[in-house]
Amino acid sequence: MTQGHPPGPPPAPGQPWPAYPPPPPPPPRSSRKLWIGLAAGALALAVCAGTLVGVGLGLRDDEEGPARKAAAAANGVTVTDAELTALLDRHGKALAAKDLDGWLATFDPARKDLVASQTQLFRNLAKLPLSVARYETVEKQGRASDAFGQGVTFQLDVSFVHQFDGFDLAPVTEWYRWTVVRPSRDAPIRVTAVTGAPAAANGSSKTVYYPGPWDRWREIHVERTPHTLLIADSTRAALAKRYAPTAEAAAVHDLAVWRAGGLPGPVPNGFVVALAKGKDEVGSLYRIGTAEATEAGFSLGMVAAERRDGKFTIGGTRVVVDTDERYFTRPGGGNDAGMVFRHEVAHSLMTPRTSLTEVDAFDRLDEWVVEGFAEYVAFHGRPLGDSGRTAAARRLLRGWNGKLPDNGDWGNPDLISFHYWLGHTAMNHLAEKYGEPKLFRFVDAVYAGTPTDRAARDVLGVSLDEFQGGWADDVRTRAR
Repeated sequence: MTQGHPPGPPPAPGQPWPAYPPPPPPPPRSSRKLWIGLAAGALALAVCAGTLVGVGLGLRDDEEGPARKAAAAANGVTVTDAELTALLDRHGKALAAKDLDGWLATFDPARKDLVASQTQLFRNLAKLPLSVARYETVEKQGRASDAFGQGVTFQLDVSFVHQFDGFDLAPVTEWYRWTVVRPSRDAPIRVTAVTGAPAAANGSSKTVYYPGPWDRWREIHVERTPHTLLIADSTRAALAKRYAPTAEAAAVHDLAVWRAGGLPGPVPNGFVVALAKGKDEVGSLYRIGTAEATEAGFSLGMVAAERRDGKFTIGGTRVVVDTDERYFTRPGGGNDAGMVFRHEVAHSLMTPRTSLTEVDAFDRLDEWVVEGFAEYVAFHGRPLGDSGRTAAARRLLRGWNGKLPDNGDWGNPDLISFHYWLGHTAMNHLAEKYGEPKLFRFVDAVYAGTPTDRAARDVLGVSLDEFQGGWADDVRTRAR
């Protein structure tokens, strides 16, 4: 669910309109792009591989029958499931107790680089307000016993189950792959390498929510406000301090709009935001992208580590913004950064309401609804002319066909900003004609998996074609 912004705000008057780069290509398994980007993609990474997030699938040791296990017990080398469970339990307890020595006991002391990187990770995690932090087995790759005493080496995929206190609605997960070694029968178990666990094929990330900022940056800086938690590379601490009030104001603004909308159900009280520097970092925070990152920011839904009422849900969100983008750097663009934060927080408010049962993880929700709603909230209470997209969009109306952009149209790099604007105007029209409570109910129904045309009939009482006709007339009238 990368719900977010195309790169760069509109140019200053008199400057040429840029051609925005296209979004990442669709995965081979679908004729449409991965729905809303990364969060549903992340579910696909976990679910479509047959390995559901956070359920502790147990250890796979297909080659070990009873006779081999008996021989290994008598003469060989083995690592039992109980030993691995105990190892992970000790590792989590050491983190909770802020016991660095206990934490490092998991790792091979001869691997100096590994010990150094895990020391940095421990210190980074200690800076985070985690109410839950534990480690669980996902699955094991390879044999964990050898009947001939040769020692064993295998890979263990580990779920880091964690919850940001005051931010996440439920614990979420990040997957690591540990290389586990026992060189001889009486030797201790040691981890000799750590990386991200590979994701299922055909997703938008090669990993499952890895790397977090705490993995990617040698030292993190954390800046907390009442409703936001900004995480940045420690070398950019001053930038985090600078943007913390802007992010806080965006969260307060969006929460006020949301509460006025009156939707029932849980709502995040705060938002975790990473400040990335450039597209390389945008494409390698909470994911290792399979395509080059192009967005100025995104909101990522995190699948909850445990089922609720037997169903998988979104437990929290993570926002990443590119502070090298012109939204943050152009002269005279003082409110551009606030607009980006408001847009991404709006996505983060809706994402937990996504039905992961009803929505096909290999289809996207209609972008005009998803992005139009985020633009509507970001500019709530302000005239359409305040949007930097408006002037150029009005020029493009001369050749416009009067249709809502479908997801196939959305990838046109020359029109992407125009399509954001069309979505914005559609939400404005919906609110003005049918009332803001129905706008929220309509968007909520779409996120819950209701087809957009049926949601229009159920909530607005008209067909999607009828809505589209009235909206197109309204747009053309206002543009005169």
